[in-house]
Amino acid sequence: MLQPFVLFEKKYLAKLVKLNKIYLVTQSYNRAYDHFANETRIDILVTDYDDKGLAEMHLNAVKKDKYASIIKLNQEGHQNKLSEMLTGTRYRLFWSVVQSAADTRKRLDAAYKDKVRRYIEQNTTWRIAGDDLVKVDGLEVIFGELFVTLRWRNQKRRIKFEEVEKT
Repeated sequence: MLQPFVLFEKKYLAKLVKLNKIYLVTQSYNRAYDHFANETRIDILVTDYDDKGLAEMHLNAVKKDKYASIIKLNQEGHQNKLSEMLTGTRYRLFWSVVQSAADTRKRLDAAYKDKVRRYIEQNTTWRIAGDDLVKVDGLEVIFGELFVTLRWRNQKRRIKFEEVEKT
């Protein structure tokens, strides 16, 4: 399972406040689960917003998630809770920011090329010749979900990345 996001660290907080990205939406995150790890930390995905309305829209999209919340960096109680989550042993926080787009693209091309072709064969009417190139435009994060955009000739399709992974 592809896990493209960086670990969220305390050092990012001052920069987020400076950029006025004071609304952090949290939700469960299962892409980082390590079946071989001995620890049982809860993985949380953190997405930053400078617009309260967008943060609330994201929260509404994941409202059934038991770890869904909005942390407001301009409120001391919220900052304290976030600090507790960052320094404790109960949670592991990931930030919905990709550290290296080039590295992620290489990983996509290397590990998912055949799955992308299989997905297209099974779920589209595209008839791609063996030498035709399907372009993967990279990953996009929408409300904590990974999406990938596939292009072939004048066709374009945006799908949840997990659909490719299942193929």
